[in-house]
Amino acid sequence: EFHDFLRRYLPYPIPSSILKAAASAIGEIAAYPELYPEVHSYVERRLDIEKTLAGRLKTLSPTDFEDLLHPVFQEDEIILIATGGVLGLIAGALQTRLGWGGPGATRRAILTIIATLGSSLALYAQGKQEEQQDEILVSEQVKLHHEEKRNEQVRSSTLRRRRSSIVRPVAS
Repeated sequence: EFHDFLRRYLPYPIPSSILKAAASAIGEIAAYPELYPEVHSYVERRLDIEKTLAGRLKTLSPTDFEDLLHPVFQEDEIILIATGGVLGLIAGALQTRLGWGGPGATRRAILTIIATLGSSLALYAQGKQEEQQDEILVSEQVKLHHEEKRNEQVRSSTLRRRRSSIVRPVAS
């Protein structure tokens, strides 16, 4: 698909093999940004991404803007939950100290606090475990990619050595 895009906008004297190589290289740079930070910083400077994004974000409706930001806050969701738990703890402690809730309110409040803290800790631990699994998967993918590249380079260098070592008959 990207090759077709390049073919439409680049002149025809450029061979198709060069376009395929360019499309492959650009795909690799996009797939593994951590391997090519200098390319990404250059593109950001040239395209002025910050200014472009600021202009486009200003045109979003409130609903679209909220939909855009929701994944960002998902990362910090456990912090928001824990903060809510702490504020609830303070409010509950104030209520029991001021005498609201009747007999046994202190015991119920303590049990509620323990249950809330336990569930918050469980959610936090689950999120951390998922993050670690994701990091492991990404690092394994990067390692496999590097190994494939190295194997490809070894194969091509071996093939070049074989081609250069073939004895050619001397023309008489």
